[in-house]
Amino acid sequence: MSAARPAQPSSDPATGASGAPTSARVAVVVLAVVGALLLISALLTWGGRDGVVEQYLRAQPDATRADADLLVLLNVVQGLVFGLPAVVSAWFLAHRHGWARWAGLVTCGLLGLLTVWVSAGAGGIAVSSLLLLVLCVAAASSLLAPTTAAWTQTGARGRA
Repeated sequence: MSAARPAQPSSDPATGASGAPTSARVAVVVLAVVGALLLISALLTWGGRDGVVEQYLRAQPDATRADADLLVLLNVVQGLVFGLPAVVSAWFLAHRHGWARWAGLVTCGLLGLLTVWVSAGAGGIAVSSLLLLVLCVAAASSLLAPTTAAWTQTGARGRA
């Protein structure tokens, strides 16, 4: 009777147990986090829009209610426009679809640029915007990593 063999470690230390390289796993997680945060923020903003409008009007006495309503609507739309593609990209990137890598890169690139533009227009950067920028840079660098590119090129195309 022979003893059971222990599981052999992965032959490539960069890929880990799931077979995905670390850069691809980081990209999937960061895209999912960015998407989830944006969607949750949009949901909470829409659900508490009256409170958000009132807070805005207290902080900006010159603003009209229409301005505040527009700001809420823009925040919700931004959360949906960037949150949904981020989550979809994370899901399909985890399944090795090469297009998801590019979709995630475009989503995070545009979101990062928009965040910088809005922060520059506001004259400063909020902590939440800084966090969003850091996450966008982390996602973009992981998506552009050669190991992620090689992993997606050998992925879903061969299974389809």
